[in-house]
Amino acid sequence: MAWLGAVFLHALAPATGAHAMGLVVAPQDSACVAEASVPAPLIPQPVQANQRLANSQAVAGRLDVAWAWLGNPTVRYPHRALGSASHAASLHAVVKTPSGGWHALELTLPLHRVYEDLVPRIIDLDRDGSEEIVLIEADVIRGASLVVLGVDHQSGTPRLVERARSSFAGTPFRWLNPVGVADFDADGQLDLAMVRTPHIGGELQLLHYRPPVLVPYARVLDVSNHRMGAVEQDLAVVVQLAGQRPTIVVPDMTLRALHALRWDASGRWVELSDVKPLPGRIEELAPMPGGACALLDDGRYAAVRLMP
Repeated sequence: MAWLGAVFLHALAPATGAHAMGLVVAPQDSACVAEASVPAPLIPQPVQANQRLANSQAVAGRLDVAWAWLGNPTVRYPHRALGSASHAASLHAVVKTPSGGWHALELTLPLHRVYEDLVPRIIDLDRDGSEEIVLIEADVIRGASLVVLGVDHQSGTPRLVERARSSFAGTPFRWLNPVGVADFDADGQLDLAMVRTPHIGGELQLLHYRPPVLVPYARVLDVSNHRMGAVEQDLAVVVQLAGQRPTIVVPDMTLRALHALRWDASGRWVELSDVKPLPGRIEELAPMPGGACALLDDGRYAAVRLMP
């Protein structure tokens, strides 16, 4: 898929009108209380997950996708970014039909592709009442790509189809890791954020959802949201404060600093915080009210809290 639109490397601008605070606290400190999660819908989780990929998650949706999970493990693409050479050859979902029933779907990849991922991300990107599924798909020649799948209800029987895709990383064993979804440029539409090659010169990208492509419109270097070989994929947090654009809290390439980055109205990155050097390496990162909290490898926590 061609890379559409001009993409520039934007310099970080000094923060104005907002700031962030960084601190190191003890493990029991209330400053790092995680945000409460929203209960999942009361739809039974599939017990037989068709050879679900090891360490992967079955994820519940809220509209027409009840559950989605990755299955049919294969070692035909032996990259170990997530700790194993085994990846999923298929996506499975239970979706709601127009008549109100439930239908089991499967989308199997060709032999030169795998889902190099552990977590289907379910969200209604275009707000049309039908959910999309966001996944990392890898090609044996072109490397990883971010793909958006949807449910086609128009053909009578529901089926999973590709809605949009980013460009590929370019070569085999070049990976990417999603960050989150938000309206980063305040145009009224949801965008996607990802880190391309988080282990070798990580590049944070913001992408417009413009089927059949994901169009990058902003990027910045020296970030990483993943530790090579770890199953944990959530080393970045999107913070949304009332009346402000979303902010991405993400480590640097060394995993010993935390950046708080926002794409502002002038079309540039603003760095609200640069917490460094941390006394330990970031092992986990979780949302907390108004910010994010990192668990360090020495057992302490580093918190970033955004201030209006």
